[in-house]
Amino acid sequence: MYKKLLLSGFVALLPMIVSAQLITTAQTITVKEKRVVEDGYKGYQQSIDVPIVTNFDDDGTNYVGVNYIGGYRFNDMFFLGAGVGINFNLYYQEYDGSSVYSDGSGHAWTFDNLVSVPLYAHARLYLRGAKCQPFFSLSIGGLLSGNREIENLHDVSYNPSVFFINPAVGLNFRGEACDFYVTAGLLPHNKVDWIEFWNYGREMDLERGWYCSMSFNLGITF
Repeated sequence: MYKKLLLSGFVALLPMIVSAQLITTAQTITVKEKRVVEDGYKGYQQSIDVPIVTNFDDDGTNYVGVNYIGGYRFNDMFFLGAGVGINFNLYYQEYDGSSVYSDGSGHAWTFDNLVSVPLYAHARLYLRGAKCQPFFSLSIGGLLSGNREIENLHDVSYNPSVFFINPAVGLNFRGEACDFYVTAGLLPHNKVDWIEFWNYGREMDLERGWYCSMSFNLGITF
């Protein structure tokens, strides 16, 4: 008799136990889902990308490289950080050419060094999207480089580092562990393009000009 009563009570309570368990499970799933979104799109975030920059001739800046970008993702829409990397210039020449006149004056053509180091501030504004997010990005900084010697003028050198601005548009593809993105933009930059000198290079005037290259980036964010 006691066993029958116990069994009847358990059968009566079974629907309530199952219902409570389902509610608890649903609440757990909801909390975990919310946590994934918050953890993935708020806090420190970093990217590695490959830039290709060119204007298809040797007057402007042309390079391929690797960048690291780190910063803070404030929410699903806004990121602010800084980037650093290494670039390999495509129109590299070992020496600059120069013309020297009998009075010691002349001019020299300028080129980039083989390697330059980008250092810049970087911001992104993401638009609403589920798996694919359009975004705008803006980088402002410099392509830092060492001094170059002018051929036929020993111990006379200049620095081909440039200042640049890089606005771009892109698409961000969300994944479970990381995001992938592509961008296309413009890279206006100010670089040394001509040198006038006097007294065999002891006096020098660097002529700078503005150029604009196209930029393409392929990267991963994690």
